[in-house]
Amino acid sequence: MSRPPSITDDEILAAARAVFLEQGITATVDRVAARCRVGEATVFRRFPTKEALFVAAMDTASEPSWLHCIEDRARGDDIRLTLTELAHDLLGFARKIIPVFLMRMSNRALGERTSLSAPLRRTIQGLTEFFEIEIEAGRIHARDARVAARIWIAALQHFVLFEMLANSVDSLPVDVLVEGLVDMFAPSRPRRRKG
Repeated sequence: MSRPPSITDDEILAAARAVFLEQGITATVDRVAARCRVGEATVFRRFPTKEALFVAAMDTASEPSWLHCIEDRARGDDIRLTLTELAHDLLGFARKIIPVFLMRMSNRALGERTSLSAPLRRTIQGLTEFFEIEIEAGRIHARDARVAARIWIAALQHFVLFEMLANSVDSLPVDVLVEGLVDMFAPSRPRRRKG
């Protein structure tokens, strides 16, 4: 029994994203259609080519949702909670954009049409502004907001890469990483000096 024709573009794109992330760029539109429980023609009516489907499914041009409220998060009641939530939001963003970047690198023809520079630039800029506010308020232990933003991104990006490429070789749980990262910037208690 096939699915009713009321399937939305968002449902098709969610299925396509899952299929492309599981199988890579060689995944077929037929596999996407099967995941949606519709015919291939239904997918092609909405997205005329596999390339159009891939680009739409892996859209990275839109703003990450968490970036819209990043300034509102600054000066919140609990800096450690704010940083923890921010880390999880960034992990979600990295889990979406890194596979797209890797696929783009493996297929240069698609790479030209799926630019990642704008969302990455906005992410760095948004984080830098957040850290500037928190450093100025004395709630974050860092000297340079630009460096803090890049350290934050690098640590989380590295974790996502290990998740994807090392297939859980590193047994560090995500919550341990996030807590350690938060401790580096906003310790829960004063640090003791060694020696």
